[in-house]
Amino acid sequence: MTVVVLIAFAALLVAVEAGAPIGGMTHSQATVAARAAIYGSHVSERWALPGPFLLFRGGSTDAVSPWRRMVWAVSFSGTFPMPSCGPMPAPGQVAHCPPAPHTVTVIVDYATGEFVQADYPGL
Repeated sequence: MTVVVLIAFAALLVAVEAGAPIGGMTHSQATVAARAAIYGSHVSERWALPGPFLLFRGGSTDAVSPWRRMVWAVSFSGTFPMPSCGPMPAPGQVAHCPPAPHTVTVIVDYATGEFVQADYPGL
């Protein structure tokens, strides 16, 4: 029984890597959905992997999404400016904006491409 499960899992991984959707989005579709969820310049894909949310959620909890939800995690490199520099500085002070991150990992739903979360390392 265990051998059959391992063979089925291996076949699923090979099919996903080959781009077969098997109930979900292809690699290309997931990359397009993830790219649409972020703003940046000189953006290029670093890697994309399917799997349960548990593998990619970082410090997120089940409040964001259930741990077992199948997702695509797509990592991009580029320049991703922050939408805000934080609160208004006190009178006579200057706002100190954090440097723009150069990588982001976007997580989208495996079947629909719905945005789940984005992780900007170092923030």
